[in-house]
Order: sequence, then C-alpha cells, then structure tokens
Amino acid sequence: MSHMDVTGIRRALTTAARDGKVDGADVDRIMLQVRDAGGLSSTERTALLHAADGFDDATKQRLLSHLAAMGQTNAWVNIEAKGQLASLEGRYANLTLTVPGLSARVGLFDNAFALKGKARADGVLQLTLDGQKLSVPVKAGEGPQQILEKVKAQLPGAFAGVVIGGDVQPYDAANFTGRAARRSDAAAHLMLYKPAALGLQPGEKPMRVVVTGYGAFMGITDNPSANMAQRLAERGVKGAIVEYRRLDVTPAAVDGFMAEVRRSPPDVILSMGVTHGQAQVEERPENQLGAARDGNNELMTARPVREGGADELSTDLPVEAIDWALTGFGGSRQVHTSRSDTSYQPDRSAYLCNYLGYNLAAEFGKTPKTTAGFIHISPETPTEQMGAVLDAITAKQLEARRGGFPQS
Repeated sequence: MSHMDVTGIRRALTTAARDGKVDGADVDRIMLQVRDAGGLSSTERTALLHAADGFDDATKQRLLSHLAAMGQTNAWVNIEAKGQLASLEGRYANLTLTVPGLSARVGLFDNAFALKGKARADGVLQLTLDGQKLSVPVKAGEGPQQILEKVKAQLPGAFAGVVIGGDVQPYDAANFTGRAARRSDAAAHLMLYKPAALGLQPGEKPMRVVVTGYGAFMGITDNPSANMAQRLAERGVKGAIVEYRRLDVTPAAVDGFMAEVRRSPPDVILSMGVTHGQAQVEERPENQLGAARDGNNELMTARPVREGGADELSTDLPVEAIDWALTGFGGSRQVHTSRSDTSYQPDRSAYLCNYLGYNLAAEFGKTPKTTAGFIHISPETPTEQMGAVLDAITAKQLEARRGGFPQS
C-alpha cells in the first residue's frame, strides 16, 4: 500500500463523512491504512494534529487514540497479517486469513494478535512485525494455541510474547494476564512486547497503564486534560504500555469506564481533569455529586457518589513518591500535593472530577495490584512535570509487583 500523507487522510475523512460526521469505524479503517503504509513522519504527525482541530470531537478523539498508540515506539508492535479485512469492531480489525478455517483479530490500540478456528488445510501464516516478515507453516487440524506458539518461537530477538487462551473482546482492552492457552481452545491470542525497550527484566510482562482526560464541558471545547493524557501516552513510561482514554463529562461515561476497569483492572490508572486554579493531586475525594450541569448540559441530581460509602476517602496514589519526583523542578514546579503546599485544599466542587476520583479510591484503594487516582491540571501545566508524576506512580507499582505481586 502506498504511503498516505496528511492530505490523503483529510481527503479520506471528508469522503467518509455523513451529515458532517465520520463514523468511528471509518476512522479506524483510514488509520489502519496509514499504519500499514508505514505510519507518519514527525512532520506529518504535527500537521495532522493541527488539521485535527477542525474535525468534530468524536473523530478527533478517535484519531488521537490511534496516534497515541502508534506513537509509543518503545512499546507498540505494528502487527500485519496477510488476509482480507472483513470488518472493524471496536478495538480490533477482523481478518479472514489465507489459511482456510482460520480468522484473526489484530489490535488497533493493543499489541494483540488473536486466532480463532482450526486449519482445514496446510498453509502458511504470513505476518509482518514492525516491518520484519515471518512465515509460519500451518498443518491441517492445528488450532490457535499450536499456531501462536509457532509464531512465538519465530519472533525476532527484540520481541517477546505471551500466548493466552480465549479470544480478545471487541470493546475491551487485551492485557498480559490470563490463563495460558490450551490446545483444545477454539480461540487464543498472542500479546507482543519489546522487553529491552520497556526496561523490563527477563521474564517480566509489561504493566498496563491507563491515562484519562475529560472532553468538552461548560464552554471548554478542547479540554487540556484530554490533551495531556494523549501526550503522556505518546511519551510512554518505563515498564508499561500506556493506553490513552478521553471520557465524556457525564456520570454515565464515568460509570462505563469504571465498569470496564473493574472487569479488566490495569496496574495503574491516572485520571485528570482541568482546573483554572492550582494543579494538584486530589488526595481526599468526597462522597458527593452536586446538582450541576454535565458536559451534555443535562442537570445532574445531587446524590452520594456511592450509597453507604464513607464521606471522604484517601487517594490511592503514592503522594510521597509523587511529591519527591516533583522536587527537582524547584521554583518552576506547578503540580502540588499537601506536602508541598501548606495551604492545600482538596477539590470540593462535587463535580465529575470528584465523582471519578471517589470511584477510583473506592474501587482500588484496598487493592494493591492496581494504583489509581485523580489529579487536576491547569492549561499551563508542563507535560514534563506530569510525566514525572506518571513515572513515579508506575515505578512504585513496578517495585511493588517485583516484591511479590503475581503476574498472571
């Protein structure tokens, strides 16, 4: 496939538009073409980000999710499989492979390659990983586990993989935990990563880090917290693969996100919202949602965040480690904690930021395998300072896992 530049992407998005909007599947299809054509240069990425300011919000955020994934050069493995694109479903491209009887899913935002079915005839599974071609012989009667173990055995030296039983689900993120695949499994998936690039020790699996920001609300159409989350995902973090998310400013969006991370808990969740006051770790979320208008201009009913919950909770974030990581910025420091600011006051707006912060503390505060919490940033908050915060949180979690947390 020939290289697709920014002009080609804009033309494709314009062509796909219906009623002035582009469907998420169209964005996925176009960006899949971009990825398979070799991605974008740094100049093209900058131009596309500038062009994206003119896209509708849903198109922009979907496109930025692709860029955030592809931008993680230390973590992202570009997987291509020879076959026919059958459909795009949520986070995955569904493929019909050249080996009869087999279908595949390739992650759009994950380093996942899933197989389903059983080979009906001998054939060759042809894959490309970051431009390196693999030809894996397949025998009639072989199933996903057998074939993926062959793929794993042929991986170039920079790559490692984990073969996990079961199919990846269209709208759920794949991760590196789960039951090892069995020969009897009708579906299995291979999670790929680059151990040396991630700074992992031999045999270690990557951690999963999720960073979130909020979308439009109260006249703020380009929310700095979503932009910060996207930049942190592209920046990456040692020991982990980072996933970027933008949440609508509604209770339903927060509830949906909480349901997702409850089903498949990440190792770290760092959620952010915007303030025109001081950027700070929200250390004491309260059990209160106020009667204000959400991002859809719908009036919310005043109520507890969680019925029967404590009036106030402590954040699950490692405040001391965060504070220490920020001391190096000296007088230019802009992100604070109760340890650095004697006049520190927690957020008491009872708005969606507090709603998410309380839910994270309630869900993960007593679960050492996941560290989660909320930070307010301002439009002026430097990316390097929030990068130091994410580094500190993730390093603390990796240290704890190395001290005894099971990896599967």
